[in-house]
Amino acid sequence: MPISTRKPGKRRAGRPRNPVSREVLISAAVTAFADRGYAASSLDRIAAETGIRKSSLLHRFGSKEVLYLEALTHVLGNLGELVQSAASGTEDFVGRLDRLSRLITDYLGDEPRAARLLFREAMDRGPFFSGPGGPLFLHVLRTAVSFIEEGVEAGAFSSSDPKDTVMSIVGLHLSYFAIHELSEQVLGAPVFEVQARDRRRVEVVAQVRRICGVS
Repeated sequence: MPISTRKPGKRRAGRPRNPVSREVLISAAVTAFADRGYAASSLDRIAAETGIRKSSLLHRFGSKEVLYLEALTHVLGNLGELVQSAASGTEDFVGRLDRLSRLITDYLGDEPRAARLLFREAMDRGPFFSGPGGPLFLHVLRTAVSFIEEGVEAGAFSSSDPKDTVMSIVGLHLSYFAIHELSEQVLGAPVFEVQARDRRRVEVVAQVRRICGVS
């Protein structure tokens, strides 16, 4: 019977001593790319911030571009699921609209750099937007447009241009968190604290209703 020469407890190459979950790594990548942009972000720094080696990060994702694409897909995928749940829900249109407003506000509050990452990518038209991720951006927005159009046809919403209505709602959701430093200066309080987020949730529901012409 062959005798193993590997010493007890010795780790295999590329395996971290304390494995970090994929979710933690992607969340760290969202923060890094949102704050510093794609070009200025380094795998060394992301690895250090999550307590692993760069080689381990490369072992998991292969390259910085792949990690970046994963980070954006993670954010857009989550937002897309929320929009789809509202579009296919069983509540009345206003009820689904309100639920979607609350869920998106909670998600962007839980993932503090998600809104900034989307803003930066859309402005820079980076490797995700100009590549395979562009259709995902549009799919999420078109799903939202279809939901508003159906609400208008049912008499629940009032909008002369559902596409413009959706873009107004996108701006309402994203800008507040994407430029949170400015929001905090205006409000005089941190926007990610529980009390501030509870207040924001109520405010967003009211504002989205007005944008959609709900009385």
